[in-house]
Amino acid sequence: MRILLWLLLSVACSAQAQQTIDPQVFQALNGAREAQQSKDFAAARIQLEAALSTTEPRSLERALVQQRLGYLAIERQRNAEAIDWLRKALAQKQLDDQAASQDRRNLAQLLAQAGENAEAVSLLETELAAGRLPLDTRRLLVQLYNRLERYSKAIPLAEQVVREDPGVEAIWYQLLAGMNYRLQRYQAAEKWFRVLLRREPHNAQIWRQLAGVQSLDRRQVDAAATLRLAYEGGIRLSETDLENLVALQVAAGAPWQAARLLEALVQQKLLPVSRNRSERLAQLWQQARDHERAQNAWLQLARSTGQADHWIRAASIQLERGRWSELLDTIAQARSGASVQQRQMLDSWSEYARRALEQG
Repeated sequence: MRILLWLLLSVACSAQAQQTIDPQVFQALNGAREAQQSKDFAAARIQLEAALSTTEPRSLERALVQQRLGYLAIERQRNAEAIDWLRKALAQKQLDDQAASQDRRNLAQLLAQAGENAEAVSLLETELAAGRLPLDTRRLLVQLYNRLERYSKAIPLAEQVVREDPGVEAIWYQLLAGMNYRLQRYQAAEKWFRVLLRREPHNAQIWRQLAGVQSLDRRQVDAAATLRLAYEGGIRLSETDLENLVALQVAAGAPWQAARLLEALVQQKLLPVSRNRSERLAQLWQQARDHERAQNAWLQLARSTGQADHWIRAASIQLERGRWSELLDTIAQARSGASVQQRQMLDSWSEYARRALEQG
């Protein structure tokens, strides 16, 4: 015999509307609820397991008992058991849409805590496609996408979060900036760093990050200008901070961008001129095979230091470029401080240059 009733599963925070279930199962569910409210979890479990043994596969009764066992396990802080029971309850495919939706969201939270991110995402994507994902659960889905490095899916949802709640915690703007950065969408990342700066204008880390993405976007002058603006606003960035931005370009295999940034930082007077820094700039131009800038940098350094090594570096570029007359002039400057071995090398270069001029 079956009866018609309204069943509210208060622990599950969901309703199973107007369903006919076996009276014995209904009594077991009620008895388990009362025992659970009295914190007699063992009694609640015994009643539910006894009822479970009387249910048929793929029946509403089985789904409801498994569901209640899941929420009982949650209250007992046995999340692994809860996951197993809620999976089984959903697998019966007998719960109404509202109850199943709530169970999927709760199961997703448990799975996220257990590090089973892919399954949690699958459950929440089902809810998202059905238009049943509230803002707080969308936040969870963003975090899961981020863990799985599915940034292109996470970004639109994260944008919804900040659009619906502009006063949301700063971590959401950091997340948006970071995910766009990882996708090499540097201008989009810049947008979110600027939002963060409006919130925290004295945060040196955000200024560094903003300049960093501008630099990666190959806008070295803009990056230097950003750092100059931070400096004028009272933000004190260390030389190490600025040098690290240059090193970022070097590590990315972009010596020309590194050289352009270093040059701009010196021109903006954010980094002081030094011999080591001038040598590094010349080396970067040379690594980038910007021969004109590299040659000029080595010559300028050689004139200020008078060191044969600097003259020789300039001469090597002139040799490679076939600038024979300039090469002979540079060799003449390099001789005075050169070692015996260096002079022998310079002599061979000089002879080569003279022959080239005679043949040319």
